[in-house]
Amino acid sequence: AEDLHLLLLDPDRFLFDNEVQSTENMKLRYRKEKLYGRDKEESLITDAFCRVSRGKSEAFFIGGFSGCGKSMLVNTLRARVNVVGGYVIKHKFDALSQERSLSGVISAVNQLCLVLKDRNTPPKIALLANKLRDEFGADIGLLARIVKNVKVLSPEFVSPAAAEEAGGGDKMNARSVGFTLSRFMRLVSSPKHPVMLFLDDLQWADDTALDVIHTFLSDTMGSCMFFVGTYRDNEVHADHAVFDLMKKLESSHVPTNKVSLTGLDREDLNTMISDALCLYPRICKSLSEVVMQKTKGNPFFVLEF
Repeated sequence: AEDLHLLLLDPDRFLFDNEVQSTENMKLRYRKEKLYGRDKEESLITDAFCRVSRGKSEAFFIGGFSGCGKSMLVNTLRARVNVVGGYVIKHKFDALSQERSLSGVISAVNQLCLVLKDRNTPPKIALLANKLRDEFGADIGLLARIVKNVKVLSPEFVSPAAAEEAGGGDKMNARSVGFTLSRFMRLVSSPKHPVMLFLDDLQWADDTALDVIHTFLSDTMGSCMFFVGTYRDNEVHADHAVFDLMKKLESSHVPTNKVSLTGLDREDLNTMISDALCLYPRICKSLSEVVMQKTKGNPFFVLEF
């Protein structure tokens, strides 16, 4: 009876018309777009973004081992952000990021310029360019020096000095960079167009880059940003800069959420394997138990296993 109920609810999960393949070349049907066992966390991050879209910045931190699904959890939000007119920008830190402390944040803001150009009509781009001129005035060259892609919003946002200097923002004072970028974010973000900034692998980020994030989020003059940061909690110590950022945000009264992802439980893991094999869950339980023992429920390790 339970098998029949599952079949009626989701026939495509168990019925398929693929030709029978040899066992050597048989491919499992993993649902790569499906997030298993993260319903609670998905609800939390969605609720947090909904609060941001009402006009106030917020932060959401996700810890967990490599392969536990942190990035996939964040990606479930992309469609919702786009539907409400928001913009999604992302940067992934790596082992070399600390040698180029501000390049990650600047890279994300450069992405935002391209997204703004792609998602808005020419009249709206012209209106935004005018707002930037009014806000920055003679400092528009400073913005162009830090954020090279601002030129896509208006050709005049390129100065000869900016074109000659390589490295841009990294050679400038971090406080000045943070203040300039914050002014830019204040103009391009709003409740109608919130910006979601996703920084992956924060365990590689240093305090300089994270201080700029604090400047963004603690801005009390109108920024509307949803910051999402992920990190491998087994690779950070209690004195890491990411935890300092959390404390600073809380001290600045910025709503700050923290979740930690672990391995899938037995039921969710069994559902994942059931989907992959197109078999009823009851048939997969013994296999799922073996996989659980080998992988501890880590989704990436399950796929590799």
